Amino acid sequence: MRLGRKPAAIPSRVPHLLKSMMVAQPKPAVDWMTAVKSWNSLGNDRYGCCTAAAAFHIVQTWFANNGVDFQPTEAQTLALYSATSDFPKEDDGAVETRVLAYWSATGIPTPDGTDTIAFSALMPTNLNELKLSIEYFGAAYIGINLPISAQTQDVWDVAPGGAVGDGAPGSWGGHAVPLLAYDETGFTCVSWGKPLKMTNAFLKAYCEEAYAVLSHHWLDVAGISPSNIGWQELMADMKAITA
Repeated sequence: MRLGRKPAAIPSRVPHLLKSMMVAQPKPAVDWMTAVKSWNSLGNDRYGCCTAAAAFHIVQTWFANNGVDFQPTEAQTLALYSATSDFPKEDDGAVETRVLAYWSATGIPTPDGTDTIAFSALMPTNLNELKLSIEYFGAAYIGINLPISAQTQDVWDVAPGGAVGDGAPGSWGGHAVPLLAYDETGFTCVSWGKPLKMTNAFLKAYCEEAYAVLSHHWLDVAGISPSNIGWQELMADMKAITA
């Protein structure tokens, strides 16, 4: 399996999660993944395009929960990877915020056209913020410094020996995934075309960056978007992102 996330580079103008969300208490468990009929690796089994694959898996989840079976393609994913990295000249990964900036300014393909987003930074080791992003916005787009010990784990967890040696952060490499579900024991992402669970301890040890991605495809849908949060309000609060 390929990785492909370069170290975090967070511009100072990217705002933190809205203050109104900071005091909210997340639900005990949320799972947006069950609406998705099938997943695909989107080329991340052969290319270092995890940052782009994670973005399309988020879009796929949004539409699935709106009743639309969107199956993004490897070609679409590699096009986004190429637009936000040195690929295909070099297949050495991309920076998450560069993908998010491109997505917010230019947009990426969806079933109803090319759509843009806004995004907000999260505290990567604050589990409540990650949960709130999943509950309110359908996902959390995160970057993790994977340890070698994760290569043989069915559930990603801190190895018994701790975050040292083969368990050291980044000893395998940097990876981008979307968190799409959680419960009291941990979180579930999609990576290399399949659901993969990680413990709370793993996230606290290895998550380097995290973002809430804001789309009208999610926020405008009655019954999914919280009634007290609207797309126009969020966009007005986040002009610094889209400027």
